[in-house]
Amino acid sequence: MEKDVKKILAITIFLALIVLTFFLIKPFIGAILFAAVFAYMLHPIHKRLVKLIKKPNLSAGIITFVFIAAVAVMLWFIAQIAIKEAFNLYLSIQKIDIFNIINNLLSRIFIDAPELSRQLTISIQQTATEAINSFMNSAGTVITDAPKLFLQIFVTFFVTFYFLRDGKKIIKNLYSLFPFEKKIKDRFLKRSADIANATIFGQIIIGIIQGITAGISFYLFGAPSPLFFTVLAVFLSILPFVGAWLVWIPVGLMMIASGDVVNGILLMVYGLIIVGLIDDVIRPHIVGKKGKINPAIALVGMLGGLALIGPVGLVVGPIIIEYILIFIQIYKKRK
Repeated sequence: MEKDVKKILAITIFLALIVLTFFLIKPFIGAILFAAVFAYMLHPIHKRLVKLIKKPNLSAGIITFVFIAAVAVMLWFIAQIAIKEAFNLYLSIQKIDIFNIINNLLSRIFIDAPELSRQLTISIQQTATEAINSFMNSAGTVITDAPKLFLQIFVTFFVTFYFLRDGKKIIKNLYSLFPFEKKIKDRFLKRSADIANATIFGQIIIGIIQGITAGISFYLFGAPSPLFFTVLAVFLSILPFVGAWLVWIPVGLMMIASGDVVNGILLMVYGLIIVGLIDDVIRPHIVGKKGKINPAIALVGMLGGLALIGPVGLVVGPIIIEYILIFIQIYKKRK
């Protein structure tokens, strides 16, 4: 009886400690997950640098500092400039009265349904205004919450360092905790790597490249608010089934509507050939090489993860869904 009481007490204390630990790390869960993703991406560089300098601590410190500092500075400046460009874009749209042009165009398409064209124009106007306002509010929040942002970066910096340095030990310990036979453990580990590779390299990295490629055309052909549209193109290019075309087509049409016909057409031709080339050729090659991922899992996982835990959810979300599918397959086979 006494042993049972002690066992129950020990379990209660353990569960209480788990709950307290969760609330302690809850504000930094995003930073910890970001650190895990960054460490995974930077591990090949760390491996090579350790071979050169023979000091894991120094290698992890150099790589982490350079990477985090570069990302933080880049995001800080982009956020400030993009806010200004979003505001200027809103003013430009008001000046050229693009929504009246859209209404006239839709009226010609839907000749027998003038009310439908009017409602579509109103919907487009509301969507565009809300998107710009949402972007400005989000970017403004980044600036006003600068102290919190720097604290998150600080945590990300240190955790990335330790993940880089002790990554193998951490994975080994987690591996030993999985209550499955070796074959199933290896499957979880392999699919985690496959999904992470496909998401990070096939979706995120290629999406960033595609968005930046589209951004070059915005600067090259004199599009309004080029940085704002570049950031938007990068974000949309990362998501499956979406892409930079949702940006460069409207921007090209807007330029044509405002009188800059030649540059507007050239921008759309550039987008169709150059930006489209990345989606048709480079992305399938990278995804196939780094580990295939079901497009439905990618879309639902990335959007769900983004909504639940922020940007890092773009990587974590698909992995969680893949784990659930593996559990279901194991259950069916064992049954």
